[in-house]
Amino acid sequence: METEASSFSGGYVDFWELLSDVQQYISRNCAALLGNDPDNLLKPYIDQYIRSRGCTARGMTRDELVASLYNEMAGYSVLTRYLESDDLEEINVNGWDDIALTFTNGKIVKAPERFHSPGHAEDIVRRLLRNSGMILDNAMPVSQGHLPGNNRITALKTPLVDSDRGVCVSIRLLHNSKIGLEQIVSGGMGSPEMIAFLRLLCRFGVSFVIAGPTSSGKTTLLNAILSDMPDNKRIFTIESGARELSLVRRDEGGRVLNNAVHTISRPSDNPSQNIIQEDLVVASLRFNPDIVCVGEMRDTECYAAVEAAMTGHTVVSTVHSGAADAAHMRIALLCQKKFPMDFQVSMMQAARAFPVVVYCGRLEDNKRRIMDISECVFQSSDLYGKYSSLFSFESDNVPGGGRFVCGSAISDRLRHMLREHGAPESELRQFRFEGKR
Repeated sequence: METEASSFSGGYVDFWELLSDVQQYISRNCAALLGNDPDNLLKPYIDQYIRSRGCTARGMTRDELVASLYNEMAGYSVLTRYLESDDLEEINVNGWDDIALTFTNGKIVKAPERFHSPGHAEDIVRRLLRNSGMILDNAMPVSQGHLPGNNRITALKTPLVDSDRGVCVSIRLLHNSKIGLEQIVSGGMGSPEMIAFLRLLCRFGVSFVIAGPTSSGKTTLLNAILSDMPDNKRIFTIESGARELSLVRRDEGGRVLNNAVHTISRPSDNPSQNIIQEDLVVASLRFNPDIVCVGEMRDTECYAAVEAAMTGHTVVSTVHSGAADAAHMRIALLCQKKFPMDFQVSMMQAARAFPVVVYCGRLEDNKRRIMDISECVFQSSDLYGKYSSLFSFESDNVPGGGRFVCGSAISDRLRHMLREHGAPESELRQFRFEGKR
């Protein structure tokens, strides 16, 4: 490839001026050569151009300079390498010059890179959204949806964001979970007793819901519990928008070992083609599932999940809410969207459908903890139950410090439910811990 005259003839140059020069050269001389394979050919052309000029940007090797120029032209600028990271959970662009990175261990750091300007940040975010058919412009200054690889994104621009900041973006990176129950315990999210209890519920027919705010570890915990179920348990999962649960296990030869079915809703503007989570919950019951998992209850699928749980199916799910009664209140409100009735009746149904509520929280140091596991206990004549804390996390004054404690014993009703589904007495006995520390 022959090169033409350029304003750069060697030494250190300004990166953004060099980028403009390279873009002009590629556009004038290489557009036809790139053909249908620009991803593989563009970087070699950039490299040859830089070699011919003998120039570089301060603080960069030639390879780093070529990679940065390529990311500006065909990738996503400073976001490119972070979008491909297995160690990150979230990327938050607070403004063109402020990018915060949340790692899977909860640690938050500021990225050393920044965009060149508010307009540059907006252009890169538009490019990112375009791959998924989403638009961000003055007529539509908010865009939210899913990117390739199941990543979730929400983006805002002016006038919703100050003009000197450019854009505000939250990108949630969804990885196939590598965290099992052992990692949940060793990482301090829950105690061995808590995990053994939740595993017992899921295996032996007791429905429960995991509540908590965003990024508190609800789906991670649910995925770990379901991944630990015996291979002969038929698990049917239902999710909306993107698949976060990953339960299929294979041996070294690629043969599937367990019995899991993953489904995802399909939204459509055409009512006859719109498949929502509620439809999939109803369909799941025809597949003879041992466990029905609704990734998150957020709409009318909540009523279908409560109905399924109250008719003897094991249903596990997550919900954005507070602990114990707050979770049942949230479930009751969602059920009202499908079938309005007396609210107290909805509350009673929610509590009987999901007698155990697990509450996950995120502490000030970003550590995730199972803060509470409560049972809603019904006496034979009770219409409404009373909440009994079975386990809890007691924080102290040291950041991240505290301990897990055992509270009340499980109720006779819950013990009977577990026995009905074959739970061994040897495992049930360990939960007679009234007041044990």
